Amino acid sequence: IYQLNFANELDSILSKAREFGRNKNYTEAIKTYESYIKNAGEINLKEVYIEVANCYFLNEKKEIAVKYIQKAIIKYGFTEDEFIYSTTLNENLSKYALSVIYDDYFDLRAQYLSTVK
Repeated sequence: IYQLNFANELDSILSKAREFGRNKNYTEAIKTYESYIKNAGEINLKEVYIEVANCYFLNEKKEIAVKYIQKAIIKYGFTEDEFIYSTTLNENLSKYALSVIYDDYFDLRAQYLSTVK
């Protein structure tokens, strides 16, 4: 029962973060996403990292947005194709981040691949 309640609580936190983002309250969205990430454990958070990156980007904090995309690459294998085809990643952030990360992309990707078993 505890695990079910905890999972429901996590889902609620994520829903709130997404709602804040939809309402353009990016500061609250970021705080709420951070809470979710801190409590989520070892689940795959690739999409959540991209959502956080979007919030930072839309909140005029491009450098931090890029750091979250780098984390998504290193921790969860966010791919070059996902820069182009992701339905989550903000299109303008995609172009900006790829231009910033491009020279380091394969090194970042190699870090991820070294962790895959």
